Amino acid sequence: MSPIKAIKAAYFSPSDGTKRAAVLLCEQFGLPAEYIDCTCPPAKLPAVIPVAKDELLVLALPVYGGFGPRVEGLFSQLRGQGGPCVILAAYGNRDYENALAAAARQMAEQGFVCVGGIAPITPHVSAPSLGAGRPDEEDMPAFAAFAQKVLAACENEPLRPAALPGDADAPRKPLRPTGRSRDKERCNHCGRCVRVCPAGALNELLEVDSEKCINCMACRFACPTYAWQFDTTAVRTWLEENFSARRAVEWFAE
Repeated sequence: MSPIKAIKAAYFSPSDGTKRAAVLLCEQFGLPAEYIDCTCPPAKLPAVIPVAKDELLVLALPVYGGFGPRVEGLFSQLRGQGGPCVILAAYGNRDYENALAAAARQMAEQGFVCVGGIAPITPHVSAPSLGAGRPDEEDMPAFAAFAQKVLAACENEPLRPAALPGDADAPRKPLRPTGRSRDKERCNHCGRCVRVCPAGALNELLEVDSEKCINCMACRFACPTYAWQFDTTAVRTWLEENFSARRAVEWFAE
């Protein structure tokens, strides 16, 4: 019998694709699951979120330019007690590059042993045709196999960290430019976009700090009047021309 009694799943998911992947993965374990939405400025979360040694942490994040989101303090509240975690790096059919390795190192520094990582495909925020409908039925056997391997790994004493691909020390690449604008005629100044911006890139005057903005489009999805617009034509064309072939789910576990 596995020593793991429950799951805590912490996720960052502005467009709900990563959240959906996390839920589908957690269902494969057959254990009670608690979901922690970290799609908000870190200051809005509790200072410490403890995870017991007999709980499995599922850390789910979307990939931006080969890494997890560039949000200061993201997931920093999570505290382990030497228990296991797995990383889910959701990406839009291009590549996940260094996201698994970088997140695993962060979790190791916060008291977890990363026993596995999985990279499922989800709809790309800038090119939704890439990864449309995924994870889908064809992906589920990989999810199930990964979950069983992780449960087996959790029986090891001591826990052994999995070898995950990528370079946690690689430099971040700049995000491809995306045209961003606000239609002032449509905007009713409700402030919802300011409240939901996970990077804290919007102030009360609806001014955007381009150094903080990660182009997650949370503001666009939350806006009731569709005032925020993102011109993704160039990046969408590039992605569709170069990365349309279906990629399989990849996973790694001891």
